[in-house]
Amino acid sequence: MKTLPSAALLLALLALPLAAQSGPGRGPRLERISQALQLTEAQKASILTIREKHRPALITRRDAVKHARIDLRTALKDPAIPDAQLRTLYDRASSARFELILAQRSLRREVQAQLTPDQQSRAAELRGVARARLTEGVRHRRRSAALAG
Repeated sequence: MKTLPSAALLLALLALPLAAQSGPGRGPRLERISQALQLTEAQKASILTIREKHRPALITRRDAVKHARIDLRTALKDPAIPDAQLRTLYDRASSARFELILAQRSLRREVQAQLTPDQQSRAAELRGVARARLTEGVRHRRRSAALAG
């Protein structure tokens, strides 16, 4: 019985170097996108600066969305909460989400301005592929949940 845990430990140790290797789909997101778009070093530096500039506002807005949604969900569970108060909480959550969308749009527009027209076209293609993967992932999780439920 002692050999099974030892063998598992040995396999795990042998697999560590493989897990650490970079390959397709691995590594920081910006580096993968940089390679796909063939960004120059100047473009990479500029995009990093833009992202850092927008980071605090995005974090603040994401937190606002999170808390507004929690407040709304909590209120929806309480049958004593009047509809008018639910409407106010819904409007607050919706407004917080819209502010986040605007902040993300501002970031995206500044980054797009750093790209050549060819890079902008390639970036649009990559966004379409990512959106399709995300949609398929959501569908798969829903199907799995429906089958499990």
